[in-house]
Amino acid sequence: MGQTVDTGAEWEANAPAWIEMSRAGADRYRDLVNTPAFLEALPDVDGLRCLDVGCGDGHNTRLLRDRGALLTAIDISATFICSARDADPSIAHVRADAMELPFADATFDVVTAFMSLMDTPDPAVTLGEMARVVQPGGCVQFSIAHPVNTTPLRTWIDDDGVRTWAAIGDYFVEGPITTSWTFKEVPDEMRARHEPFTITAARRTVSSWLNMVIDAGFTVDRVIEPVASEETAACHPEVADTRIVPFFLIVRALRTSHRLR
Repeated sequence: MGQTVDTGAEWEANAPAWIEMSRAGADRYRDLVNTPAFLEALPDVDGLRCLDVGCGDGHNTRLLRDRGALLTAIDISATFICSARDADPSIAHVRADAMELPFADATFDVVTAFMSLMDTPDPAVTLGEMARVVQPGGCVQFSIAHPVNTTPLRTWIDDDGVRTWAAIGDYFVEGPITTSWTFKEVPDEMRARHEPFTITAARRTVSSWLNMVIDAGFTVDRVIEPVASEETAACHPEVADTRIVPFFLIVRALRTSHRLR
């Protein structure tokens, strides 16, 4: 199930458009659904050494900073790292591969990964690295695109122009899947200046994800499928479809003193 695509090169190519569009507020699912649920599930990080894996332009890293975490952030894209560093030079930003973290064992109290773990070529290796650099008893929390919503076969069924059902197939297919897309809430002028994102993700089933977490030496502490509230969906209908099928999966886990398998 290993990937041969250079995902680092993909994200370096995606970075300029991603930075501009997300900072313009185009990443509505992140801002309205995934990130609020992620932060609500996260333990108190005030004063703790925290590593943010796959930080992108540093948006969520800075939210962790606001909660008092002592931050180090990594990303494989030099453009993302430069942008994140410019936005907050006080955070230690390091260009690094998540599958070969350049840190000593048990360096951090908490490791986070906002929507990045599925973009590494081998998530099992990355989870092993996260387990290595977090101290025993420490917390790892990550969010990924929900496997139910990333099947190779998927289509929306509308009722009078409104998304009502989702039809999916090939749920048990695993491996790298490459897609091309862009944010929906983007001004036409901005959209015209950028190519769609090309993203190769390591697709796994829910059971495969949870077993990878367990095999890396973690105890699963909480599993969350975030959904827009009725109020949020009414005010922001662009994310109302998260009330039909889950778009995200958040896993919080604790590092045991030894691998279970």
